[in-house]
Amino acid sequence: MKITTKQILLIAGFFLIVLASLAFNPFSVNDQGYRTVVQGINGVETVRFKTGMYWAGFFSKTTTYADVVTVQVERLEKRKSDISYFSEPIRCQFADGTYANQVGYSVKWKLPNNDERMLAIHKDYREQSRLAASLADYSKECANYSFQLMDSERHYSGGKSELAEAFKFQLRNGQYIIDQQEKVRIDTSSGEKIRSYENNPRTNADGTFILAKSDVQQYDIIPNFVAITLVEYESVVNEKLKAKVEQSTREAIAKQELVTAQQEALTAEMRGRQKVAEVRATEEAAKIEAEIRAQAQTAVSKEQALQAKFQADKALAEGKASAEVARLKVSAGLSPLEKAQIEKDTRIGVAAELAKVKVPQIVIGGGSGGQGADAMDAIGVNMLLEVMGKLEKK
Repeated sequence: MKITTKQILLIAGFFLIVLASLAFNPFSVNDQGYRTVVQGINGVETVRFKTGMYWAGFFSKTTTYADVVTVQVERLEKRKSDISYFSEPIRCQFADGTYANQVGYSVKWKLPNNDERMLAIHKDYREQSRLAASLADYSKECANYSFQLMDSERHYSGGKSELAEAFKFQLRNGQYIIDQQEKVRIDTSSGEKIRSYENNPRTNADGTFILAKSDVQQYDIIPNFVAITLVEYESVVNEKLKAKVEQSTREAIAKQELVTAQQEALTAEMRGRQKVAEVRATEEAAKIEAEIRAQAQTAVSKEQALQAKFQADKALAEGKASAEVARLKVSAGLSPLEKAQIEKDTRIGVAAELAKVKVPQIVIGGGSGGQGADAMDAIGVNMLLEVMGKLEKK
């Protein structure tokens, strides 16, 4: 079977149509997490935000952008695979003139879900790589301005969160316009004038920051994630911080030693007070014990004196009674022998009664701590002796 020229032309035309359809496919697909700018054959541009297949039109041109453009500035070994722009760490200067030799950060920029703004972005940048490079440059400027707001020591001593906040604020709202202020202080030891410089954002009368706006704010591109991932100081900063840490450590040790010494002194003082209190308590107890014993001895002595006086009174009464009996007998005319016998018996009786009385060996007047009898004992003895003397006179 022979193929005619007409058939060959028809077959060629068919393949040309297929190839043209493949080359100028009027259908396109928008993947999840992306948006597509479609430029039709007539030059009109539209934005496709929805995912899936859609009619783009013959001979249309499509440009794809990620919903989130990620800028990563880090060491090469930490590079991620799903980023839009990557750069190795940058160098930033602190307010005191020292440097952070390596600064790394990550910013995720969310593109607007608005046709007008998205088309404006596409008109200025034409593709995502150029947009990502511009966002990276803006991020770098904001990082440099943020580092200029503080010195290295302040950053090391707790200013990391403050730096991160200043970085994020500028990325979202615009860049600070920084004013430098000179400060002069007098060194207390040498009397020398020391000048220092402080950078502060310029503000309006109401206290709000004066900001330099950029395309980020114009196109409503939002940094929805910001992180400073690396700050590596230069050697001079590390040496200064090392000296600062050593000084702080010495001060902390000195303060601790002072607290320990004060505690030990307080403990010693308390122990001394406790010892004095113990001695005072012991002495007070001994004093009270001595007073109680003295009172007991005084009571015993008084009781003994009362008993002695009672015995003396008894003996005196009995002696007087015997003497009275004898006197009556004499008055009644007793014989000399009977009189002598009565006197003898009387003396013997008085002596016997006197012998029953416990006469103190030593009579001591005075304090309560003495061992002798008191004046009452002496009176009783004296009365007995007077009785015997009167008997002798008779």
